[in-house]
Amino acid sequence: MSQKDVRDISTGKAGSPASNAASSAPQPAPPGKEPGTFTVAESTGYLAFLAIVMYLGWGLINTDGNLILILSGPITTTLHLSIQQYSYVVSAGFFASFVVSLILGPLGDRLGRRFVLQLTLAGTAFISMLQYFINSFLSWFLIRIGAGAFTGSEWGAGGTVLAENFGKRFRGLILSVMQSGWVFGYGLASLISLVTISAYGSTYGWRVAFLFAFLPALLIFVIRFKLKDPKRFEHIKAVNEAKKKGDQETLNRLLGIYNVDVEKVDKHPYRQLFSSDLLRTTLVLAFWNFLTTGIAITTNSFQPIYFEEVRGFSFSAITFMFTIVSFAGILGYIANGFLNDRIGAKYSIIIFALLEVIGIYLTTIVPHNIYYLWPAYILFFFTENGQFSALIRLNTEAYPTRSRATGAIWGGAWWSLGQAVWPLLFGIALSSISFNSAWYYVEIVPEVIGVIILAIAMKNIPPRRELEEIHV
Repeated sequence: MSQKDVRDISTGKAGSPASNAASSAPQPAPPGKEPGTFTVAESTGYLAFLAIVMYLGWGLINTDGNLILILSGPITTTLHLSIQQYSYVVSAGFFASFVVSLILGPLGDRLGRRFVLQLTLAGTAFISMLQYFINSFLSWFLIRIGAGAFTGSEWGAGGTVLAENFGKRFRGLILSVMQSGWVFGYGLASLISLVTISAYGSTYGWRVAFLFAFLPALLIFVIRFKLKDPKRFEHIKAVNEAKKKGDQETLNRLLGIYNVDVEKVDKHPYRQLFSSDLLRTTLVLAFWNFLTTGIAITTNSFQPIYFEEVRGFSFSAITFMFTIVSFAGILGYIANGFLNDRIGAKYSIIIFALLEVIGIYLTTIVPHNIYYLWPAYILFFFTENGQFSALIRLNTEAYPTRSRATGAIWGGAWWSLGQAVWPLLFGIALSSISFNSAWYYVEIVPEVIGVIILAIAMKNIPPRRELEEIHV
């Protein structure tokens, strides 16, 4: 919603939604609509453009992160790094993402969702390319701090943009499409790795692969000139302005379009997240984002090394499998998108997380050959990725527009911290127990316990509700 849109709404000139708010008090809603839950829609073409940009943004920003997973073997061999040192490198960027996300969340609610998207894509693109020059554990560790610092914020900001632009009928599906961008990034990273290693060898090809990290920067220009902040965000800004001016007439008109808790709208976003109405949600989502994402990234991080060094599969065989099976992850996202649109995000997360646990068990602890590994890995990758299309929905829908960017990026912060801490725990475990024991005690058992806690503590948000019907 542009400033002109806001002025038009406040004066009753913005078309059908505003025409229902032309008096100083909100007018009765049309049949099937609650007052303050109108959808001020964008054009179909713009929504399609928005979905594509958010998909590519999430995919391209994760190309960098997935390169360090897929190329872990060649890099650690070339630089003579231990598994423990590699786990520190993986964790460094995610620790930085945790801190940066805590800062950028409130900025997304103050300066706009578009601001956060531009900053995160630019930061990742330009710093990640520096990995071409790494020559030691320390140099890689320091560059990863910068290259990985923006991922959690981009995830939350992108999800917020889509949640606020799409209505209740398609929100689950569209968020699952955006989330499937991670698999696009994973598949692209696998392809880049396969091509560069084949062309330049295992000691130099991985350096060439990092030069492709400039790709997210291409989207910055599109976002800068074509992307608008959601109309719900502009509406919140207008409500804040009317409240500060004491303009009750304009405020009432605005509340006839999207309902807002006027008493809380100008509070600092973190005060809102930790207020009595949001505290439980804030704490439970921090816990689950931390746990399930930490377990997922640890599995992705250590599987290549495990498959190659413990199981004895070749780099080309494993990388080829990763490239092809990445499409199973896309199907997992879409499947969960349809499922959470019918039973709610909480329950679809639980189903997929439990199936993921079975997938981890079958791909690691159970003895197997390459022919057995393929179907087992498909099950794991399908369910591991699929649950996150419901998680981004939960992270965005659970918070009102007045603090949604902060809440969604708060989830991204703990999502990042889990990815920082869990690989370290796994690496520490490997120093005292076997690989298979680590899979069982650091991955499988904690995930099952976490699912039980989520089932008890988290409220399920009914599907297909307008955002203002969930929380104002």
